[in-house]
Amino acid sequence: MSKRKTISKSDQKVKKSKNEDQISEDQFAYLRREIDPQPEVYTTKPVQPTEKKFGQLTTEQVDEYFDKGFLVVKDFFKPERLNVVRKAVDEIVDDLVNDLYDNGKIKDKHSDKDFFTRLTHIEKQFKGAGVLMHKRGVLHDEFKALWSDDKLLNVVEQIIGPDVAGHPVWNLRTKTPHNEQATVPWHQDNAYMEPRNLEVHQFTAWIPLVDANRVNGCMQVRKYIC
Repeated sequence: MSKRKTISKSDQKVKKSKNEDQISEDQFAYLRREIDPQPEVYTTKPVQPTEKKFGQLTTEQVDEYFDKGFLVVKDFFKPERLNVVRKAVDEIVDDLVNDLYDNGKIKDKHSDKDFFTRLTHIEKQFKGAGVLMHKRGVLHDEFKALWSDDKLLNVVEQIIGPDVAGHPVWNLRTKTPHNEQATVPWHQDNAYMEPRNLEVHQFTAWIPLVDANRVNGCMQVRKYIC
């Protein structure tokens, strides 16, 4: 006569829990995979398009990007192209201001102020308004249109090749005066991503909506060292 082992409900729960843990660990095994540095991902220029397209970089500009790891292109978009994006930002600021006002956080909406100064005046009444702008996560249609603008995509094709996919990460950063919370320290974007992304060249476009300089907050970059 064989003995039958009775499994209680609590034992079943334990077994199920262990199995779930095993599945969970297997799902994220790739996060623990060690990947050697692959500088060639960022230094190897893809085959350049044979067709001339609107907005493309010159051969010298493409070479400079792959030599330094970055490229500054002045006046890439015309002012009128960015004006519609600024208007979209105005709408987001207006929504934020109304929320703060309705909740008694501010007393003056500063509706008479312009695109360049309104948020600064709001920040004086409510510290952190600029950070709230960044955290609202509102992706306006005009941002989407700029993100997928043919002129910009033609440049991206020169950098990573014809197989272009949009990354889900985007940011609208506001830089109000004397606001340390809006100051981003030196970093590499790869540090925020999964290890397997080190095998993929990911191109970032930083598009200031105001004149950027050392005084009002510019992007600082340095040449990579392989």
